[in-house]
Amino acid sequence: MMKKYILATAILVVFIGLLFLAAKYLGSNPDQLNFEYSPDMARTVAFKAQSQNPFFRNGRTEQTPVDGTIPRGFMPLHYGLSEEEAKRAGRELQNPFQSDSTANLERGAWVYQTYCGVCHGVAGDGKGLVVQHGYPAPPSLLLENARKMEDGRMFYIITYGFKNMPAYGSQVDRNDRWYVINFIRQMQENQQ
Repeated sequence: MMKKYILATAILVVFIGLLFLAAKYLGSNPDQLNFEYSPDMARTVAFKAQSQNPFFRNGRTEQTPVDGTIPRGFMPLHYGLSEEEAKRAGRELQNPFQSDSTANLERGAWVYQTYCGVCHGVAGDGKGLVVQHGYPAPPSLLLENARKMEDGRMFYIITYGFKNMPAYGSQVDRNDRWYVINFIRQMQENQQ
């Protein structure tokens, strides 16, 4: 029984000694780095985009997103590229923003001037700057067919483009597309 106590005491003394040694060698100075067991966790090897990368099976640095993932701040639209899909968007999509909000209309005016006015013109009449330099004229936003167009269909056209109009889904934020529609509606009302 005495041997067990001596053995336990010896193990305890060795353990405490190891703790003192560890404290001495690892240090307790907060201004000094301690021992790192896995430095790769703190400082990973940087790879340039489109360079070879031995850590992935395909050997490429940039990886495709996992199927079904959605980038932060992006809500997908589940519509195809056809006239039927544009009509469906017109029926299904509703403008979530108030058309009488001053802040929304101001933002819509800024977006319109930045992205739309170059083709559709400052007044929405289809006589923008690029049209004056040979680009095919877009239809006037003040005509009856534009006035009757559903907000959802207009959103679809801004997002995916239509005929000569390029797609602006990647350039214009989702909310800004709705704001510009509100601004266009205000322009149409002011022209009556």
